[in-house]
This record gives sequence, C-alpha cells and structure tokens, in this order.
Amino acid sequence: MSRQGDASVANGIVVHTRGEVLDGAKEYVRKQLTTFARRLPARLDAARVKLTAFTKPSAPVPALAQANLQIEGRPVRAQVAAPFFTEAAGLLRARLKEQIAMLTAPRTGRPWDGAAPLGPATAKVTGRREIVRHKTYELTECAPGEATFTMDLMDYDFYLFTDSETGEDSVVYRVGPTGYKLARLASLAPPAGPAAVPLTVNVHPVPHQTPAEAAGRLDETALPFTFFLDSTTSRGAVVYRRYDGHYGHLAPR
Repeated sequence: MSRQGDASVANGIVVHTRGEVLDGAKEYVRKQLTTFARRLPARLDAARVKLTAFTKPSAPVPALAQANLQIEGRPVRAQVAAPFFTEAAGLLRARLKEQIAMLTAPRTGRPWDGAAPLGPATAKVTGRREIVRHKTYELTECAPGEATFTMDLMDYDFYLFTDSETGEDSVVYRVGPTGYKLARLASLAPPAGPAAVPLTVNVHPVPHQTPAEAAGRLDETALPFTFFLDSTTSRGAVVYRRYDGHYGHLAPR
C-alpha cells in the first residue's frame, strides 16, 4: 500500500500518492496513463500524476487524481474526483484528451450551462476551517484572453495573473452568464483587445482583507473562492476551497 509522500517512476511517468492508496490502484492508473501517453499525437516532455486518498467518512470523493503533463513545452493539467481510482483513471484520460485538443483547436472556450460555480465537493470539517496551504508564485503577465486559455488548459476554475493591459493583479474565472469573467484590483474597463471567448467584467469593488479575513468570508458564503487585495502586501490574492474541506491561499511571489 502506498502512503503519504510515496512516489515512483515508470516509463517516464512520475506517480505520487498521498494517503492510503492501494498499490493495485496506483499501478492501474499508471498503466492507463502510460497507454494514453503512447498514443499522443504530440511530444510528451514530462508527466506527473498525483493520487490522493481521503479516508474520512465525511469525504464525498475518496479518490482524487491529478495529472500534470508537459506537451511540447506547454503545461497541461487535469484533475478529477471519483469513488474509486479505477474510475478516476478513465475520467482523467478523457479530461486530458479534451485539454490536449485545445492546443490545436480554435479558441472558442469551454461549454457553459450558466450554473453558478459550486467549487469542489468538500469534506466536512470538525471545528473551524483553516488555511492549510499557502502557495506563492511569479504571476504570468498576459492579456485576459490568454489568461482564460491558460485557465482552461490547466483545468482550473480560476486563474490569478497580472493583466498586461493595466499592470494589475487580476483573476479570470468561470461564472455566468457567458462562462468567463474578469476581475481586476481597480479597473472596470473591458479588455482592449479582441477576445476569443465572451468575457464579462466584475463591477464590484475588490475587498481589502487579510487572508484570514478572506477565509472568514468563505465561511459565510457558498463561494468556491474569493479574490481580494491583501492588505498586508497590497497585491491581489485568492483563498479557495479544497477537497479536504479546508482552504488554500494563492499569492504573488
């Protein structure tokens, strides 16, 4: 049985596990992804798979599978949740196929049914929800349209970046009525350049908060994440819901 922190490499695919992942389930996912990789029409530079098993009875999705690929220099990511890793493997292959197809297809955006975003089905938490992961990274500077493409390619529900048109920390995310929305720290103007997807602009003021205050806001709402100006750094940041029921925090390095 694979336990937290375990990793193996086979046929160039690195498999990490977290929690009590059965060796048979790990090998099944590895074989499924190896077969998938051999049939790719493009060059695969690297592949990493992470399998997370939630053992709490309150966990609505015990098996979480995430794959990060490097396709001819471009990162592609997919994440799925399922009752079992054997089912997750099939879902992961199907999702990766859709993600990789975006590299050559016209940028028309993902289908959208207009439903409000719910975020991941999270586990119940006894006591207070906390920020259990803090991650900082160098924000990509790009136009909002390119940010939406990266968000789709990486299978994210939102994407934190620096808007090249305004120089502001910004976020694009999936929400109605068009399926794509842009929020900047201050500017309310629509993007200047042509967009390949229908993009609306958030017209509500971005709150000035600490990460702890942003987490408190999520406690009081059903929102999957919150974008805010961190009052301790004067930069844009995001606090979001995790599958384990707690929160994660993303901020510029």
